[in-house]
Amino acid sequence: MALSLQGNYQALARKYRPQNFEDVVGQEHVINALKNSIEQQRIHHAYLLTGTRGIGKTTIARIIAKCLECEQGISSHPHLDGSDLCDTCNAIANGNFPDVIEIDGASQTKVDDTRALLETTQYPPIKGRFKVYIIDEVHMLSTSSFNALLKTLEEPPQYVKFILATTDPQKIPVTVLSRCLQFQLKALSISEIAGQIIRITQKEQIPCDETAANVIARAARGSMRDALSLCDQSIALGNGSITKDTVLHMLGSAGDGFVTQVLDLLTPNSQTKLENVLSSIKSISPNYKALLDDLVVAFHDLALYQMIGGSAALNVFSISSTILQTYAPQFTAKDLQLYYQICLQGLEEYKLASDGSLAFEMTVLRLLAFTPSKKSIG
Repeated sequence: MALSLQGNYQALARKYRPQNFEDVVGQEHVINALKNSIEQQRIHHAYLLTGTRGIGKTTIARIIAKCLECEQGISSHPHLDGSDLCDTCNAIANGNFPDVIEIDGASQTKVDDTRALLETTQYPPIKGRFKVYIIDEVHMLSTSSFNALLKTLEEPPQYVKFILATTDPQKIPVTVLSRCLQFQLKALSISEIAGQIIRITQKEQIPCDETAANVIARAARGSMRDALSLCDQSIALGNGSITKDTVLHMLGSAGDGFVTQVLDLLTPNSQTKLENVLSSIKSISPNYKALLDDLVVAFHDLALYQMIGGSAALNVFSISSTILQTYAPQFTAKDLQLYYQICLQGLEEYKLASDGSLAFEMTVLRLLAFTPSKKSIG
């Protein structure tokens, strides 16, 4: 007897994976160029999508494939009129359309694998207009594999299209790069990620603090996929909701409250006691590397704020405007540069320390030792 599927929950990153160009967040410069070229029927034989993990390279590759293979015709917005997806677009979305072949470059690095793949290019498509080859992490291919790919990439049959994706384009031979139309995807901003988290949680009717969304967005470091994975984890820990305290506990961080405590320690005429700060941090059993990362970001943002001011048009700050406005005037530019270097050194020592708390506490002590008003401590 067949067993019924129970608890078939779909991860947010999969459920809300963009299905058309309009759903993609934060890559307008790439999306507009691709839409224009498709609408004008100026379709290149090879595309290269580059950028950090989790920002939509494979997703955009699949959308391009849909645009080329859609049963309604070649279009930059297949089925955007609200109609149901055709069988072809559904199959591409599910990864089982015979003429859209997805390859993981990291697991098929051998030249024999590449040659076997290229042999299939001589056969015309079975169902679609084109045979679309999506090669993810293409930089992992061996030199021999690139050499085998080069000839086909240079003069492929008219019905063959290549879409290559990589996080490390520097490892791709120049001869391959020169035969591709290249698009650099950018890391998403904190506001873009946080906004998408709010939209998704509202659709799912999941309570979500705006502050919690911003904390997750900062921790995701530009990756929407990582952000939504953190949301799933936070929902599980928070019993169906996303709150600031749950997210901070999950990440092992004390959030902006911790950052301000350390900054208070370093300000002139501070009444904050070192033992109280260290004790409150230890009480939450934090991820000390995450705390050091937070300090690096804070000193970077303070230094940048001193230089350019708080222009609303520049979305370059990771910490709150309140912290920037409060603490930037209290440090000299030289102090912030020194503090930044000390925290980076603390991250290097963290790798060698037997206990992460030791590296963190020594970093804080070093910050105090190089603060002019604190040198007489002890």
